[in-house]
Amino acid sequence: MTKLTAITNEDMKSISDLYRQTWKKEDPSVEERFRRHATYEGYKGLILKSNEEPVGFVYGYTSQKGQYYNELLRKALSNTEQSQWLEDCLEVVELVVLPEERRSGRGALLMTKLMEEVKHKTAILTTQVDNYAARGLYEKLGWHVVKEPFFPNTEEAYVVLGKKL
Repeated sequence: MTKLTAITNEDMKSISDLYRQTWKKEDPSVEERFRRHATYEGYKGLILKSNEEPVGFVYGYTSQKGQYYNELLRKALSNTEQSQWLEDCLEVVELVVLPEERRSGRGALLMTKLMEEVKHKTAILTTQVDNYAARGLYEKLGWHVVKEPFFPNTEEAYVVLGKKL
């Protein structure tokens, strides 16, 4: 049985474990970061469970000046692009689906449900330039390239995607 619910404080360890398991990253700061993000204005997060086990999650919050990623985006975007995309914007921070659960519609479900009832004018997210599966999903859901390539304090190239809401 599949169940989609809002992320609660009790889910933070589960989504942190799911993140590390999915991305094969032993980052001890993940749970603390996810908990901090949950306190940000406009935070909305969803967890998808199958037979009570987490298989995916998504979350975002209102993107604001002074926030780490918002500032990285501001450095990469022109003044016009900043006005168009970062004013009244939902920043989608994470979309994670277990590899064995991908291509089953779970990512699309999570993203679609996250966007429901969002009051922002735009949404923005980033993914790796060569993450063709994610890019295909986002394109299918109506996201468009805002900036490519984008280097958020890393040598790895990313793409900034935006969606008018």
